[in-house]
Parts: sequence; structure tokens; C-alpha cells
Amino acid sequence: MAYCKYCGKYIGDSDSCDCEASKLASEAKNTAGEIKETAEKAAETAKSEAESAAQNAADTAGGVVNEARSDAAEVFQSVKEKVEDAAGDIAKKADDMAGGVAESLPGKMKNSKSAVYIAAGIIAALFLFLIVALCSGGGPTGAVKNYIKASSDKRGAKTMYSLTLPKHVIKELKSDGDYKDMVDNYNDMVDDMIDDLDGKETMPKFYKITRKEPLEKSELKMAEKYFEHICDKYDADEDGIRVTKGYEMKVKTRYKDEDGNNEHNKTVLCVVKLRGDGWKIIPTSVAGLSYYE
Repeated sequence: MAYCKYCGKYIGDSDSCDCEASKLASEAKNTAGEIKETAEKAAETAKSEAESAAQNAADTAGGVVNEARSDAAEVFQSVKEKVEDAAGDIAKKADDMAGGVAESLPGKMKNSKSAVYIAAGIIAALFLFLIVALCSGGGPTGAVKNYIKASSDKRGAKTMYSLTLPKHVIKELKSDGDYKDMVDNYNDMVDDMIDDLDGKETMPKFYKITRKEPLEKSELKMAEKYFEHICDKYDADEDGIRVTKGYEMKVKTRYKDEDGNNEHNKTVLCVVKLRGDGWKIIPTSVAGLSYYE
């Protein structure tokens, strides 16, 4: 014997009830499927347009464009994988949400047909938020840009520490009550640096990446030891520290001197991906990691 989980009506062997709440759940599922399909098509279109734009610019931009194309492909792949992972749960969540919305509507609105559109709107908003959130970040190049920006921002400490410390370390620092002081001290230091600028001088800004080379397996292992050392230093849990990929990047920054003339600096950064923790910056060359072997 089968009964509708929304209205309690006996439905026998039927797949669904004809009550408004059941229709809501069914239409919500369909809406979720349509949104998923639209999102995937949008991602494919974004990839196609990014590659097309990169190809058109290749005649004049050379290696810089190749870097942009690589990052665009990486961001697209990351978004696609996350959307596909999340999509499997959308139908069930839509069903639960639909029932909840219909059941909670007041008075005559309860189980009304208009609830279908309410549920569909909620699901559409959820999926839009998901896509926007997943598209932010920018992979290893985005991490480098955020690192350079944070190093010159008097409010950039939290970004800086999130890019250079494992999450276990930040959690330990917060539990010990040390994190706030570290953030304040870093921001004060950058603020002092900004105050010390002369004339038209400015803090460095990201300009471009002039070289990007994948790290070898032995170098990834050294990066793991580097982060294990940091965890050990702050008595944080180092279990599960694993570097899955990484690059050595030569980064060019630009700033103005006291006369307002553009100047450039170069630095080498290691950008590695910690499993479950995202892209991290090691502010040194790979050779410098040998200390942790």
C-alpha cells in the first residue's frame, strides 16, 4: 500500500499523487534538471569563448596568452567537475524543498499551484549562487594575484594567511587566541609601509607571469614537508597534508617610484594545491625548500 508523502492520500501503485504538493515536487525536479543543463551549456560556451578570445589575441600576446588559455581551461574544468558533483544531489534537495515549501505556506496558499513557482525560483537562485561561487578563485594564477594584492593591502592579512598557511594551522591559531593579533600586526606592518612611501611612489601590483613550470614529484614532496613543518611549528594537525600539483612561477610586479615612473620587480613563487585546502603560496624558490628535507 502506498500513500502520498505530502497529503497522505492513498495512491496505490501510482508513481505520484495528483495533489498540488506532489506536482510542486515534480516540477521542481524538472526545473533543477533544466537549470543543470543550462549551467553546463553556459560553462561550455564560456570555455569556447575563452579559447576563441585567446586564439584571436595570440598573434600579438604570445606567451602571455598561452598562460591565460591554460588558466581558463583549468578554471573551466574545476567548475565543471564541481557542478557535476553537486548536480547529483539537486533532484533530492528539490524534492525535499518542494515538500517543505508547500507544507509551510499559510492558509489558502498551502498546497497551492503558485508554490510551484516559489520552489522553482528558490532552486534557480540556489543554482545561480552555486555557479557564481564556483567560478570565483582563478586557480594558481588567481592565487598569485591575490597574494600580490594582499601583500600591499593594509587589510590583506586574512587573505595572506589563507594563502600561505594550511587551514589546520589557522584553526589552531584561532583556538589559541593568537590569530587576531597576527592579523592586526600584519595589517599594521603594511600600513606603515604605505605611510613610508615617498612622493608618487606606490605599492607593487601584479603585472604578469613570465614563466610557469610544473613541479616534479620530488618537488611536490618537498612542498609537503614544508607545510608539515609549518603545522609542526604551530602544533597543528598535519595528518592528510598532500600536495597534488604545483608550479614554480616567475612573477613580475609593477609600481611607481617617487617621481611617478613605472618600475618592475621580479620574484619567484611556488604555487601548490593542498588536497582539501586549495591553492597555497610558498614565498620562495623550489631550491629553498631543501631545508625541509
